[in-house]
Amino acid sequence: MRSVSLKPVRDKILESLYQTTRVAILEHFIRHGGQIHVLGGAVRDAIAFDCGYDGKWAPRDFDLGVTGVRLEEFEYVLSTFGQKNRHGGFVVKEHGLPVWDLWRLESSIGLRTTGTFFTLENVLRTFNLDCNAIALDMHTGVLTDAGAIEAIRRRRVGFVCGVIKHSYATFAAKALLMQMRFGYSASPEVSALVDAQMDTNTLVYESRKVFPELPIVSRVPQVRERACELTWEQKSSR
Repeated sequence: MRSVSLKPVRDKILESLYQTTRVAILEHFIRHGGQIHVLGGAVRDAIAFDCGYDGKWAPRDFDLGVTGVRLEEFEYVLSTFGQKNRHGGFVVKEHGLPVWDLWRLESSIGLRTTGTFFTLENVLRTFNLDCNAIALDMHTGVLTDAGAIEAIRRRRVGFVCGVIKHSYATFAAKALLMQMRFGYSASPEVSALVDAQMDTNTLVYESRKVFPELPIVSRVPQVRERACELTWEQKSSR
């Protein structure tokens, strides 16, 4: 893993976070010794925009990991503003703006599920897919990159180095969605993961979050066909 500074990416993310009154939550945690990381998709998409791969940057949500804050303090503050999710974090919404998902990084679901000790690097390894394995430190502006930048530039999704696998069907769906949304290709290992999960409805469930018109019940092969069609269309248009 490496540390990288990409000022346009940092500025775009911070500008979005600071345009909402919810930033008071983050500032409270920072004043009390907390550290905030922006992880995953929003950072990935900001990098893709900076590389010129996407015409606009419009994140659907932000994944925000908090460290250095006691569980009691974390839950006391966020129970006032948000709703607890099934993973132990909180969802905080504001009308017309991206949803925020906040959790204590020490309690990341991938670490809990696999019994892995906490480090930021290990959290990123539980993200499974290299294109999502990146974190922005809000205070320093430094990116911790576990392969996302290279994956974005190559437009290819694979497993993060030293992957800590869990929730196989969910990550298969995420990999498939990268092909459907952005025209990414997939490494042989990721393709094998998707193929192994093709009989699970999780693929359809996750895919319909982004493409609501997709079938609800056991029609996963059509989802895969549509991914291939979109990948071909996007590659042909470049």
